[in-house]
Amino acid sequence: MTPPSVREIARRIDLSPATVSRVLNGRPGVAADTRERVLRAVREMGVINRSATGGALVGIIVPELENPAFAVLAGAVESKLAAHGIIAVIGSSTKHGPTELDYLGALLAQGVRGLVLVSGRHANPSADHGFYRDLHRERVPMVLVGGRVPDLPVPTVSCDEATGTAMAVAHLHDLGHSRIGLAGGQRYLLPSQNRLRGYLAAMHRYVGGVDERLYAETDFTISGGHSAARRLLAAGATAIVAGSDLMALGAIAAARDEGRDVPGDMSVVGYDDSFLAAHSGPSLTTLRQPIDEMADAAARALVEQLNGYETPAVDHLFRPSLVVRRSTGALGPER
Repeated sequence: MTPPSVREIARRIDLSPATVSRVLNGRPGVAADTRERVLRAVREMGVINRSATGGALVGIIVPELENPAFAVLAGAVESKLAAHGIIAVIGSSTKHGPTELDYLGALLAQGVRGLVLVSGRHANPSADHGFYRDLHRERVPMVLVGGRVPDLPVPTVSCDEATGTAMAVAHLHDLGHSRIGLAGGQRYLLPSQNRLRGYLAAMHRYVGGVDERLYAETDFTISGGHSAARRLLAAGATAIVAGSDLMALGAIAAARDEGRDVPGDMSVVGYDDSFLAAHSGPSLTTLRQPIDEMADAAARALVEQLNGYETPAVDHLFRPSLVVRRSTGALGPER
């Protein structure tokens, strides 16, 4: 079957053949929404367009896809890049699979022109960051999400975890809680350090101090949240701020294992506002990351580099918002 001509594609979506040609040849000067109209029409007409990206294939590497927050973020960045005619390949550097370095080697060998790196070694301040500096010296466009490398002039995108944790503590304090625990992730990770910093500041502000037993370090999983909650409940916590929605679900399960009602006997706040939050039982009060805005900032920062612009290495910091649902409630008089 003969593929449709440029004129046929243009006629279908009521654009000029010149505009369609510019998009199909990866040339600049076309608005993002117009470019997306052309690419969508090409896909709908079953055409394999080998030049729609102008040769721009990029990689997105996340630490895992089991956590819905990473999957949603990767998908959002991929979508934002597609609006600029850029195709992204997503990889997850799991504990028992390819590492971030493995993916970087494979992607660069395949000629990717840019990278969006999410919560990789740059989220660990004590890790070896030498390969990031090597990539920068080789002028590989990249954006770091969820961490940064000191003195490395590349754009970063992060959510303000410290502010988010402080918002959660303030919410729980308003409900009458003072024995507020933090189920934090691994302390060597920058997001965990930020959450702990926000928690300590808020506890000093609202409660007047912190009982060190009310902090439990674990990992960002359901089982990690379950383990942390058991320790925090034993220390007398009546409310828990978790480092992720998955951890919050584990904390709720731990409370139920001990015969406690949520939120009657214990309140729980998550982090991310993944799709699980609104559908858990009870629905989860959580801190919503502005995923769409973060993805847009990451995509734009990468596109600017791919287009050869010498733009400042801006640290994009986004404020989360508290979404109150049914997993938090007023402290009962007997508590």
